[in-house]
Amino acid sequence: MTRTTEEQVELLLTDPAALADHSLQNWVQLPRERIDVLQLAGLKRRFAEMRERIPVLKKLADAEGVERIEQLDDALPLLFEHTMFKSYPPSLLEKNNFAAINKWLGKLVTPELAEKIAAVNVSACKGLDDWFETMDRDVPELCLSHTSGTSGTLSFLPCSVREFEKATQVRKLYAWNMAGPDTPDPHMHTAYPYYRKGYLSHLRGVGALVKGLLPDESHFHPAYPSTLSSDVLHLGAKLRSAHAKGTLDRLVVASELLAKKKLFDQQQAEMPQHLAAFFDDIATRLKGKRVYIGGTWNLLHDMAKAGLERGLEGVFHPDSYIATTGGAKGVVQPEGWREDVKRFIGVQVLHESYAMSEVVSGSHMRCEQGNYHFAHTAIPFLLDPETSKPLPRSGRQTGRAAFFDLGADIHWGGFITGDEITVEWDKPCTCGRPSRYVAGAIQRYSDKNGGDDKITCAASEQSHREAMDFLNTLEL
Repeated sequence: MTRTTEEQVELLLTDPAALADHSLQNWVQLPRERIDVLQLAGLKRRFAEMRERIPVLKKLADAEGVERIEQLDDALPLLFEHTMFKSYPPSLLEKNNFAAINKWLGKLVTPELAEKIAAVNVSACKGLDDWFETMDRDVPELCLSHTSGTSGTLSFLPCSVREFEKATQVRKLYAWNMAGPDTPDPHMHTAYPYYRKGYLSHLRGVGALVKGLLPDESHFHPAYPSTLSSDVLHLGAKLRSAHAKGTLDRLVVASELLAKKKLFDQQQAEMPQHLAAFFDDIATRLKGKRVYIGGTWNLLHDMAKAGLERGLEGVFHPDSYIATTGGAKGVVQPEGWREDVKRFIGVQVLHESYAMSEVVSGSHMRCEQGNYHFAHTAIPFLLDPETSKPLPRSGRQTGRAAFFDLGADIHWGGFITGDEITVEWDKPCTCGRPSRYVAGAIQRYSDKNGGDDKITCAASEQSHREAMDFLNTLEL
């Protein structure tokens, strides 16, 4: 079936798996010249749709004088740095002032969502867990998540449920090795070495994958049946930050939070028996089953080590799909971790990717040559690390990675990362995939610079500061 460019752009933004007719082979072989055309058209459309409708984007675009997008680099002054998603006053969380946080959140999303968010009664919320649960119930099309908060402050990411669904459909192409919409259901299970539920961005992604890849919830087998408390994660982040600054003695912790910490400690104490039951389940009910397992490398390696110590090897069907990405910031990957994981699970290949919480649609898959091929749904940019000016989109260039997430449909998808990458723009990869790719190691500038990484926003400093100040003017 021949589609017009307009129809293809529509699919790239709303149903990317359908753009490739639900075929993995079609997806990975989409010509780079075609993707270039569709991505630019998609960016133009997203900006035209959102420029006047998302308050913080309008503020930044007005200040920078950006009225329309003609070429990719026109979007550079509109890429947000990571601090945008944690720019709320931290005192709001200390006071459980979630009504004010919702007003702040409303400036990052489309007006329809902002109106629904503002209408939610969050006055009774006693902490983050209550707030997330309330938002899930009252704004079901929103899938609010948070990052790990290693700096001591959590970033809140306002994504739609649909964004996660679209990303899951692309992952399904890989996990099911799809050859078209009628590819038989492989009846997969998931053995997951972590919590059943939580609001951490990674857990939100896992929840979407369970719905999209498995026949039903009974095929999901987590190690720990409880919900990971965001309140306790936030407390842990604050404790680490205070310890690093030498201000631990001045930290005041509310009694409700201490009670949650006590419950969490109890859960931690019960983990060994949960883990024993988890491996018993794996060794009996899931033996030889085809599974999908996704997790950060350290989660997978911890699971593999614990399983191998129990004498378990080659547990699952060799056609199982094992997906892994980064994680465990600052922890060096041990020698042989991939071999441990493959030996325990019983597969020949690990499907590794380069991804980040802020770009839901951008899971850049690693090929057999060790290169990370850019997802068609995320436009890559490479910036000078000192000035954030664009580096040429030609040859082999090293700089700061930034992306525009074309899947973002209720918030602006432009994001500057803390990652140094090397991009090969011209030379095709010898794996045969036509897409452009990251060659070599990916390094965080904070690791490279001894813990310091001052991101220079691509917008002028004045424009970016005004946008941040606007976010913190909470009277709408």
